[in-house]
Amino acid sequence: MHTNPKQSIIEVLKNSSPEEIESFCNARFQHNLAFFQTANHSNLFRALQSPAKEYQLYIGQEGVNILNFKQNTFMYAIINGKSTMLDIHEDCAYNPPINEKWNRIFGDKPSFMGDEFPYSQMLVDNILNYALKNGGIIDYHLPSDFLPSLNLFGLGGGIFLQILIENYATIHNFFIFEESLDLFRIACFFVDFSLLFSKTQNQAGYIFLESIMKKEFIQNFFSTRKISASLVRFELVFYQTPITQNARDIVFEIHSQTMRGWGTFEDEMRGITNKLSFPIQKMLIEPKRVNAPICVVANGPSLDFLFPFIKKNKNKMIIFSCGTALKPLLNYGIKPDFQIEIERHDYLGDALKSAPLNDIPLIAASVLDKNAKEIAKELYLFERDGSSAANLNAPRFKVQFTAPLVGNAGAALASYLGSDVILCGLDCGYKKGSRKHAKNSYYGEENTEIPKDAYPVTGNFSDDIYSDALFSLSKAALEEAFKALKPFHILNLNDGAKINGAQPTHYKEFELKTINKKTALKQIKSLFKDPYKEGFYTKETQKYIFEILAFKNKMHDIFKMQVSSKQDLFIVLDKAYDVITKEFLSNAFISILFGGTLSHFLYAIAFSALHLPHNNMQDFWKKCGELYITAMEKMLESLRKKLFGKSGTPIA
Repeated sequence: MHTNPKQSIIEVLKNSSPEEIESFCNARFQHNLAFFQTANHSNLFRALQSPAKEYQLYIGQEGVNILNFKQNTFMYAIINGKSTMLDIHEDCAYNPPINEKWNRIFGDKPSFMGDEFPYSQMLVDNILNYALKNGGIIDYHLPSDFLPSLNLFGLGGGIFLQILIENYATIHNFFIFEESLDLFRIACFFVDFSLLFSKTQNQAGYIFLESIMKKEFIQNFFSTRKISASLVRFELVFYQTPITQNARDIVFEIHSQTMRGWGTFEDEMRGITNKLSFPIQKMLIEPKRVNAPICVVANGPSLDFLFPFIKKNKNKMIIFSCGTALKPLLNYGIKPDFQIEIERHDYLGDALKSAPLNDIPLIAASVLDKNAKEIAKELYLFERDGSSAANLNAPRFKVQFTAPLVGNAGAALASYLGSDVILCGLDCGYKKGSRKHAKNSYYGEENTEIPKDAYPVTGNFSDDIYSDALFSLSKAALEEAFKALKPFHILNLNDGAKINGAQPTHYKEFELKTINKKTALKQIKSLFKDPYKEGFYTKETQKYIFEILAFKNKMHDIFKMQVSSKQDLFIVLDKAYDVITKEFLSNAFISILFGGTLSHFLYAIAFSALHLPHNNMQDFWKKCGELYITAMEKMLESLRKKLFGKSGTPIA
């Protein structure tokens, strides 16, 4: 018999002779080669033509199998003269939403917003309540021909994936990690990759081979489909190896990071209010490096054993105290040269007063609460990239890499301004048996329990260091800052997480040279000038009016799109998020201001839809559009009053 190209993979492998199976597999492989050659996958095209090093496809009377020719063993057992490969793959391909071989990994459940978030509440709370009142169920519901995000760690030949491709009309997105090029080559004899990519939304597939699971690619996978990939992903681990486990750990870490730091319109407006409510007299106009190391002091537990080093060398380095590190420093008799703050919260003023700040110069983000600014006898401001307030009026310079923690801001400033950077108390992790912060700090007594969502990471000195999404984000930002800003030396003195780019160093292993500290301090202060005399802000507020209206209409166009099913819904939610991310490239002020609340809304939409026990999304989507218009107009009214006053030109 001859194989029919339209036959299912199971029919071919069960009903064909070895010669016919071989013919089918060779044709499928050539088809994939042609696809990879023309579909912007030239690296795969070249790699697939290299000779096998360890594994090759076996086709015989026993069926198909994978031969390890170095060890002369089969990957799949032969039982009663029959290969078990096809049976195992059929088993893996059966109904992933309920198949115990698949891990179903969900993002955080959206929370109802408190009254302090009135605009976000209009969107998130109302769509969650709508789903509850219209038949929402506890379990999730997916259409029978739709799979969301697939994460495959090993293909084992890939037959199961071809079965899924044939049985499901839509696979929203996927990525594949295969640690062996030989094993991926074998999958190309079975899997129709052109058909797989065609069933995704906008060719949303990634393939990683061997050990090249680079974080930036996974970050891009999640960031470009933040809603759909973060909400739910189906994971299949075909074989457990150290390399595969490492790849899974990277994905878990970045998925966790993706769920943090979305922000809200209300938080951004608080930052704008804080900035506009206090006159700016000294702003960091342009960074210049001084001839002195800067010691960045955060409030991690490592600080407890680093106090003697800091005190001994206080005249040989400039000391940046970050956030709540101030109180333990002062308790030990160390007066820092600058206190670094970035938060918008209204309780910060009281915290600085109780530390106390006294006459210590304060270097702060422009979004700092007015009361906190008023406490400082010397105040120096900077625009902190990543907030809408910092992007208002397009300043010539913004300090990058300042999130998510105040220690990141201190390290970033030190990397811009110091010859070298010394990290103290910036642990970026939890140490087994240790508190979470230094003693005698703002947090009082703490337990030593490792949080349940923490995971082990490589330590700077020890093997018992754990991280979570927040610390992971902080560590990644530090690594980016050091790579981009390139201080001469970066010393990590902490018994916390290893930070790439920072040299693990015990404080007794080096001596600091004498510096002219008085001159260095004077030079740093001289970099902060009157921004209006310097022409620091380059855009008039009035010009945002039409840009905001254009953004509002672009988002409204998404909500006008026809949505009949959950498949349609996942597609338009990714498109909506794409509008937000593209706006960031041209107008970060608008994107950051509205992007957080709108992202929470999109995520709540996806979550609610997943818990509706049917696939008719028309009424649900109509409600989403109504909520968008109502809340957006309220947000625009609030912004108009803040930026232009009651008599100003209306934005909406």
